[in-house]
Amino acid sequence: MTEASGDRQAVDETTSQDKVAGGSVIGAHTLQHAYQQGFYVILPEIYVSLGLTPIAAGALETVRRVTGGVASMGGGFLLDRYQDKRIPVLYLSLLSMGLGYVLIGLAPSYLVILAAVALAGAAASVWHPAALGLLSRTFPHRRGFVVSLHRSAGSVGDVAGPLLVGALLVVAAWETVLYGALPLALLFALALWVMLRRAPAWAARAKATEPRAIGEHVRSLAAVLRSKSLVMLLLVAGLNGLGQGGLLLWLGLYLRETQDMGSVGIGVHIALLTAAGIVAGPVIGLTSDRVGRKPVIVGVLAVKAGVAALLALTGSGLLFSALVATIGAVMFGVNSLVQAAALDLADGRGLEGSMIGLLWGSNAIFVGASPLIVGALIEGIGWGVLFWYVAAANLVATLAAFALPPLNQSQQPA
Repeated sequence: MTEASGDRQAVDETTSQDKVAGGSVIGAHTLQHAYQQGFYVILPEIYVSLGLTPIAAGALETVRRVTGGVASMGGGFLLDRYQDKRIPVLYLSLLSMGLGYVLIGLAPSYLVILAAVALAGAAASVWHPAALGLLSRTFPHRRGFVVSLHRSAGSVGDVAGPLLVGALLVVAAWETVLYGALPLALLFALALWVMLRRAPAWAARAKATEPRAIGEHVRSLAAVLRSKSLVMLLLVAGLNGLGQGGLLLWLGLYLRETQDMGSVGIGVHIALLTAAGIVAGPVIGLTSDRVGRKPVIVGVLAVKAGVAALLALTGSGLLFSALVATIGAVMFGVNSLVQAAALDLADGRGLEGSMIGLLWGSNAIFVGASPLIVGALIEGIGWGVLFWYVAAANLVATLAAFALPPLNQSQQPA
């Protein structure tokens, strides 16, 4: 039996246990994003506490993104060879991420914070090739929907994290807030372990996979890398990451520096940046399963470019807050669609982890560079440049998306 036919058979044999296991993995994704997005609310406190410059603040996010990308690429490659290790990696990712954020709170200097940020970023990123590899192989005919659902679970954390962190910072120091990361990671890892024990068939399917010979794995990967579709997907994902990386890090600092907004207000706006995406993300993914990836990618990027330009023209007030919520509805839509399209290309090749790792790794170059680029622009021009930069990056990404070849995907069964 070929791997492709095995995937089709997996759809036919999908059970309630598979759905429970998949839902548990998707649900556990919330914690990573709660602290990842909550860190953007903590960052203004670190910025003031350590007296950082915009470039130094940008370097924190650059380190977190780049180390995450490197870990994701290496982890994705290894997890495709040793697919039976995917479930243990999920536990390791949660616990290591929690430890990284605790170390940020304990760090005595900026350089130690950089090292701790690197650990947190790397640990969180390894989650994605493991989790999305398992989900993709289990639900190939609903790949766009499941990947978007995984992203939406992250968006729940993106909303809850900033709101909770913003409120906690009113009564506690930022270091204390970070100390809670490891206990929460332990709790989530334990809950995930309990739920996966109730789906022995799901775990057995992963453990039944024999390690692939490295030569066979490299040949399969090389064949996919020669695809024009993959090259263009990487370009579109990178250009999208330029705008995304610029907005995520700098919105909280923009509100603190230009509007003297406190931690609660900053937390609300960071939450608004992703709240609507909880519902919009799965709708976008399901639409792409039905009408194709390319037209939805183009549409989402065009909306982001237009809303970013309106943010630049508005600058503050209730309309500004509404526009933040609007761009949040589509903020991560392209990420999920590009990941689903890459998984489509790898369908039947056993390269799910490598595809996710490659996307995260290449995207990290752009997302990681963006905070430094914006930091330099802000130092040279001023805070008003932020949203024009985001609009321009998304506009260029939209033009690049028009050049994407048709992207085929597994069609949903009737």
